Amino acid sequence: MAENEVQRLDGGDSMPDCEIAGALVEISESCRILGALFYHPPAHPSVKPVLDVIEAEGLTSVWRLPANARGEEAIARMAQGLRSDSGRESVGMEFQRLFIGPDPLDAPPWGSVYLEEEGLLFGDSTRSLHDFLAKEGIALNTGQEEPGDHIGLMFWALALLAEESRIDALAFLLEEYFLTWADIYLARLAAATEHPFYQGLAQLAAVTLNSIKGAVIQCSNG
Repeated sequence: MAENEVQRLDGGDSMPDCEIAGALVEISESCRILGALFYHPPAHPSVKPVLDVIEAEGLTSVWRLPANARGEEAIARMAQGLRSDSGRESVGMEFQRLFIGPDPLDAPPWGSVYLEEEGLLFGDSTRSLHDFLAKEGIALNTGQEEPGDHIGLMFWALALLAEESRIDALAFLLEEYFLTWADIYLARLAAATEHPFYQGLAQLAAVTLNSIKGAVIQCSNG
């Protein structure tokens, strides 16, 4: 449903032999949806069908990961934001405020802001991530020069690695490049918005990362 702005340059061929194998499709599809919702505005062709489902059904027909109470609450918040009187228009305005500007962003969506001492873009952490992605044969396909540590792109990279069953690389990306800042960012995003849709999105992303990190990292270490 949601397109991917991250592509593999070569074929991945490692296959998992632990019990997470059956969940990799669910992880991939869920991370791809989150990537689109964080990266693209609501009017984008890859996002609009997702929003249609959330508004009509609450994501139940396309969200493949098991949803606990917090996940269900998060999805309900997102649906609430879409079903309000201002609906999509207000979601679009809030996306502009949270992710684009023109005012300074209350919760910048790039990892280096939280990892670099001076909060700069394209810092050492970003360059290290780019080196890792290049080593794994993963290329950004956004059509513009930008840091690869945008949260939407990070979810897409997770989606690609899960789709290709690259457990070790998936675990390394989580541990070394994503979980190091994701919780800080998501808490800051939730505090920066009063819109139910983006409050719910921040909560759903946190729940999703928490639900996959233990199994993925345990499988990699095992």
